[in-house]
Amino acid sequence: MQSAPIVIAICMGSSCYARGNARNAELIKAWLAREGRDARIEFTGTLCEGLCKEGPNLRIGERVYRGVDPAAIEDVLEHEFGER
Repeated sequence: MQSAPIVIAICMGSSCYARGNARNAELIKAWLAREGRDARIEFTGTLCEGLCKEGPNLRIGERVYRGVDPAAIEDVLEHEFGER
């Protein structure tokens, strides 16, 4: 039996989008394809989650990452999904 996919939810509200999540979304898609994780991970966008001052924001499962700039996105993904 296959377990439910892990959800990566990226805020696409105007503040987070303008502050880096437009680029973060591209980087996440590329990482998922490169690492072959597309089937195990569901990647989706969300509307504003009300954390604009702390953005750009990203949620992986139940964990929320705030202030995620494009330079850090791969480190976040490796921390969450590396060596499993």
